Amino acid sequence: MAVRIGETWRNDGPEDTCFGCGHQNEQGLKVVFRRVAADAVEARYEAAPHWCGAPDIVHGGIQAALLDEVLGAAAHCGFDEEPDGSVNLVTVDFQLHYRRPCRAGVPLLLRGELLRVEGRDVFVEGAIRDAEGETLTTAEARWRRLRS
Repeated sequence: MAVRIGETWRNDGPEDTCFGCGHQNEQGLKVVFRRVAADAVEARYEAAPHWCGAPDIVHGGIQAALLDEVLGAAAHCGFDEEPDGSVNLVTVDFQLHYRRPCRAGVPLLLRGELLRVEGRDVFVEGAIRDAEGETLTTAEARWRRLRS
């Protein structure tokens, strides 16, 4: 990933229609990322009321999508040395743990951290936290690099 620590990026090219991070998807989440360490990425997000399941509670599937996005961004931290700065990764395993209600309409912090790279497999973990730093939802995942 060719993003330096402290830099923010968004996927807004004409082909960026991903539901989670693509800014060309009118119905998408449009997550914006910031690299905060060599192995970590964060995103600030405020979920709209239409993303709710129960009243004022962000739907669990939306929470999963948000974490999948930030974990994917963190997984790319393991490939800074790629000549063209890009690598194709996909989610292979994903475990999610709902700890506390995740409210819509309030600032949330999404964080993903690269744990290790083993061959083609990339291991990451992350969380959604509220403005007070309370952990709301956590996830661990294994991503896999696709063969070129």
